[in-house]
Amino acid sequence: MIRRSLRVASISAGSTSATAAMKTAANVKKRIVDEIKVEATKKGKLEVMTEEKVKPSKRAKRVKPELKASPVDDVGTPSASPLPSKPKKVSKKDEEKATQLNSYLSHIQARRENTAHSQKLVGAHVSGANGLENVVFNAAKIGARAFAFFTRSHRSWSCKPLTQDTITAFHAAMKRFGYAPGDVVPHGSYLLNCGSPDVDVLQKSREGLLDEVRRCEALGLSLYNFHPGATKNEITVEECLDLIAESIELTLKQTKGVTILVENMSNQGSTIGGPFTHLRGIIDRVSEPHRDRVGVCLDTCHAFAAGWDLRDDEYAAAHDTRWLFSS
Repeated sequence: MIRRSLRVASISAGSTSATAAMKTAANVKKRIVDEIKVEATKKGKLEVMTEEKVKPSKRAKRVKPELKASPVDDVGTPSASPLPSKPKKVSKKDEEKATQLNSYLSHIQARRENTAHSQKLVGAHVSGANGLENVVFNAAKIGARAFAFFTRSHRSWSCKPLTQDTITAFHAAMKRFGYAPGDVVPHGSYLLNCGSPDVDVLQKSREGLLDEVRRCEALGLSLYNFHPGATKNEITVEECLDLIAESIELTLKQTKGVTILVENMSNQGSTIGGPFTHLRGIIDRVSEPHRDRVGVCLDTCHAFAAGWDLRDDEYAAAHDTRWLFSS
């Protein structure tokens, strides 16, 4: 009994020791685990804190680039910067016109070379439709070394003024095709009657004469030709000559560089200029300071219609026509 009790006691004691040892081991293990967790927790917090420190702040707002100031014009208004221009595409129509004008240029150059020995400049009255510069092209087209044209509508009192574009285009055409100012004789409107007994018609005629001579000035031309006028069977020839000379002088006083040519007429109706004495009478009535800018345009068709045979030297001498050809 005693031995069994000792054994039980021994077992009990052993069990108690084992249990205590196990508890101790468990406690140690738990403590180690807890320490690991604590360390892990601390480490985690540290890592989180570190990440928070290096975490970039919110994205900065984009700053719009500053716009360059636009150039400012003279009146202080910003002007748009010019965009690069694209090369203009030449149309087929423009190409054809350029080719055509080149052929005209070759033609007039050849004509000048073939007639260089002659001082006579043969030409014609040409059209200026669709642009006044076209008179130059139309003259070159037919090989005319000289030409005439209307500076404005010859059947209307009111006409649009010449534009700068028209003037520039005319000058460019004259230069390109080699025409000099003296090669061109613009013709006056058919409406003009600078010797009219009607006050209203006379005033319009004088305004028209001045306007047309000023157009010649702007175009760089040195000659201008017009029909002198008519008595309308209401005034005498002498009175009509006075009015015509006065009209010419009024224009000469307000212009420069252009010589006014008085054209001989066919001696029909009440027109002035059939007899050559009419032309002399007009020129003699212009005052001396301006007389050197007055000349004569001899229309051979009108002369023959008026009965003047310019082919016969004796006839011309007998009727005092030689003065028309003297310088």
